Amino acid sequence: MGRKLLRALLLLHLRRPAGLWIGLALLTLVLGLGALRVERRLDLMSLLPTDNPVVRASIEAGVGQQELLWLAAEGSAGDLEARQAWAEHLVENLLTDGGLPLNGMSGEGRISPPIPVPEARGVSLWPPLLAAGSFLEGDGAVGRLVTEQFYALAPMLLGDRLEPLKDPAELQRRFRATARALASPDPAKAKLAQLDPLQLSQFITERDETRLRVTQGARALPVKLRTGYLETRDGRFVLVPLVLDFPSGDAQATARVLRWLGEGARGPLPAKAGFAQVRQALAEGPDRAFPLRATGAHAIAYWESHTLTREILLSLLLSFVLIGLVYWIGFRTLAGYGFVVIPLLLGMLWALGLTGWALGRLNLMAAAFGAVLLGIGDDVGILLFSRYRDERQAGRTKALSLRAALLGTGPGVIAGGLATATAFLACVAAPFPGFRDLGLTAGLGLLACMAASFLVLPALLLALDRGRGTFAPVARAQARPAPMRPWKPAAALALVALGAWGIGSMKWEEDLRRFRQQGNPALVLQEALAHALGAGLQPLAVQLPLDDPARLPQLWNAVVAPLRREGLPMPEWKVPSPELKRILGSDTWYRRALDEAAAAGLDPVALERSLTALRASVENPVNVPRSLQALMPPVTAPVKRAPMRLFGWHAGPPPREAAPAETFTLPLRLSEGAQERIEGEVEAAGGRMVGTRPLFRAIKAVARDALRQVILLALGAVLAVVAFFGRRPRFLVLALVPLAASQVGALGILGWTGEPLTFLSLVAIPIALGVSVDTAMNLLHRARLEPQAAARVARVNAVCAGTTLAGFGGLAFSGYRGLRGLGLASLGGVALALLATQWILPWILERWPLHRSEP
Repeated sequence: MGRKLLRALLLLHLRRPAGLWIGLALLTLVLGLGALRVERRLDLMSLLPTDNPVVRASIEAGVGQQELLWLAAEGSAGDLEARQAWAEHLVENLLTDGGLPLNGMSGEGRISPPIPVPEARGVSLWPPLLAAGSFLEGDGAVGRLVTEQFYALAPMLLGDRLEPLKDPAELQRRFRATARALASPDPAKAKLAQLDPLQLSQFITERDETRLRVTQGARALPVKLRTGYLETRDGRFVLVPLVLDFPSGDAQATARVLRWLGEGARGPLPAKAGFAQVRQALAEGPDRAFPLRATGAHAIAYWESHTLTREILLSLLLSFVLIGLVYWIGFRTLAGYGFVVIPLLLGMLWALGLTGWALGRLNLMAAAFGAVLLGIGDDVGILLFSRYRDERQAGRTKALSLRAALLGTGPGVIAGGLATATAFLACVAAPFPGFRDLGLTAGLGLLACMAASFLVLPALLLALDRGRGTFAPVARAQARPAPMRPWKPAAALALVALGAWGIGSMKWEEDLRRFRQQGNPALVLQEALAHALGAGLQPLAVQLPLDDPARLPQLWNAVVAPLRREGLPMPEWKVPSPELKRILGSDTWYRRALDEAAAAGLDPVALERSLTALRASVENPVNVPRSLQALMPPVTAPVKRAPMRLFGWHAGPPPREAAPAETFTLPLRLSEGAQERIEGEVEAAGGRMVGTRPLFRAIKAVARDALRQVILLALGAVLAVVAFFGRRPRFLVLALVPLAASQVGALGILGWTGEPLTFLSLVAIPIALGVSVDTAMNLLHRARLEPQAAARVARVNAVCAGTTLAGFGGLAFSGYRGLRGLGLASLGGVALALLATQWILPWILERWPLHRSEP
């Protein structure tokens, strides 16, 4: 079947070259349009398996979506007033240009959701901070909200201490005392009476543990609250926390916002912003004597995306130079290099177009596919061009030379290319998006590069070969190749053993956050602020299921016990007696309380919401967390992409997801050490921690399971392709020699260099699997057809492997830890696979040949 297809391709090149060029132009146009659709998602959030419950819950809690952007002005006491003036001016501009009320409240009497300024994908002040500042300034609407929330929490905080409220006379006494306090000339006494008309705070004793914790926490608060911004008590940082209502991976939107904020938040957002413009906007200047710094998920992802994009482009450029150097060393000339590079570049464009139409994005792991295509995709062109050139130098015509290249070398090239591409495409079945997207982009890319080489390279050769230069006939003596020197296979086996020894000292690093570049200014600022504030800035929350109201108090107490040990002022849930619940939860008590308030001269309408909240919480414990949850501004759920399905399109739409169980999400601020200590206890009690750190822990578990699946599928795919093309057990066994050596080299070099094994460097395993089979298939296929094949393909195989080493050599110099590990692992795997193909396989073939006519 393969040879028939190659014969048809040969006839197409010889008889209908014009139609072929027209078809290639149309195909390039279509795929070029697809390349314009590719969106860069080079942040860690692009690796999230969103169907995982912890990941989904963390995203719903705000991770990577409505996270805070911290804009910081750092300085000393000398410029504190100037930094305060900057923050006040920035907050004033945002309030003037946006629809967010000054007190952070919505029309429903709750904290307002973030309202982006000045457009839908803009920036918003943090409404909870506005509400907190407004409370200190005595805002009436915020005070009523505080009263309502306190009364909703009262049954939980006080329990049977609410017993006196059953007595109508006690209600009358308390409301009259409140009326007298409201008329008092003491403003503090009047304000307290307004906040607590039933005087429930009297039930909280001076020695109450929760009260002591709250008081101590307020005194130890490392920041001062201002209207719209924060200030550390030592005056080092003035912080403006802002909300960006778009995913943190949208680097261009983040750049526009950062530039706009750095320029004072005046006018509309700029249409675009480059990295240099963002740096200039945040630097000191005539209008501001101090620089600004930014941190948070959006800022971290923006710096990473810019740096990673630059490093990938530089590594690709370096790889092109190294590939040209390897080509010159191998063939002693650069003549013909363009014949290989032009189809390769066209294939890379096709690959990018296929990615655009199939996925529409490149995530962090898939960003390495350019190095994969440079390192592996050029092998097809080198092998075909080398065979064509050899035939032309032997004096054959262009047609016969092209026939020898396509029909003689083509089957082995196709087998190796299919094995490599299949090894990557096997990753599509993995549940981890990092492996899945890389497998799809690299697999389709390799197929595209192979197709471009078979379609474009022969056409270029027929059109540009004039029989001169590198294509001129050369007289060569047909000397019998010398037998393999015994030290070569011995040296190759020694290096394989050395690589196996290095595997023992290899370290495993599974924390995805450690992939980030060193020196990221947003990360440096985040660590400094975490140290100054005594807690992490990354989103963190505890989720409690609300499916069993009767068990909720016990669940709460079990979950908050470890939180209290870590110093958080979390109250224990006190359950009122059944009799007290019956009375305070009745409509009779509610109406009597309103009547007593009216009799004492108070406005009963102003008390309705607070008393309703108290009554509802007494009647049903679930209303306590519901009241708190209603207080929080909602997080906009990210738009779900339809799952990509390459197969099964006829099966109809996917089944509907079941409605998620109701949960209560309580935001927290804890250091990573504290999270490590309490996470197991919280989960054992029935809760679940969600946020940045739990999210990445879930990713590690998913990626670890997916990795085993990917390795098995890739290995199975390679073996299936080799077995299909080899058709003999000996052929398969010989192909396994460089395959095993490649895996030893990929892992062993990490052990010897001290570079840890990460999820990104593990991608080198399918890379090494494919590359090892690529050159081995060329050798074994030629060895089956002609004698002394090992000597004839030694140079071209060395050039192919050398260009592969050069393709990944650029990644080995990357400052990005994950890509550097991927480059090193690929170099080690390809190098040992090359030695096994060049020195071990020929030694084996001398003793157990595949070509039957050989002696």
